[in-house]
Amino acid sequence: MSARTTILRELNARHQRGDAGYLRPASISGFNEQPSRYQEAVNKLLQERLINGTKDDEGRLAIGINAHQLPAVQKELRPPYARAGVWLAGMVVILAVAVAARFLL
Repeated sequence: MSARTTILRELNARHQRGDAGYLRPASISGFNEQPSRYQEAVNKLLQERLINGTKDDEGRLAIGINAHQLPAVQKELRPPYARAGVWLAGMVVILAVAVAARFLL
C-alpha cells in the first residue's frame, strides 16, 4: 500500500471513530521505516488540501483529515474493483476475447 493511502486510511479511520483530532505523521504506521516517502506524501496531501496541517503543543506538524474534502478522500480510498474504469476495461477485455474466440473457432 502506498504511503498516501496509508495516511488517508489512518486519518479516515480516526475521523469515523469520532476522533477527528490531529496527529503527528510519525505516529502513522510505516512512517519510521520510510520517513522521506511519507513526508513527501504528507506534503502532497497538504497541497491538494485533502488533509489539514497545524502545529501541536510542541511546535511540530500535526495532520488531520479535511472534513470538507471527505468525499474526495472516500473516492480515493475505494478499492480498485469499485472504480468504473476498471469495470470498463474488464468488459472490453471480455468482449475482445469473445470476438477473437468467435473468429478462431
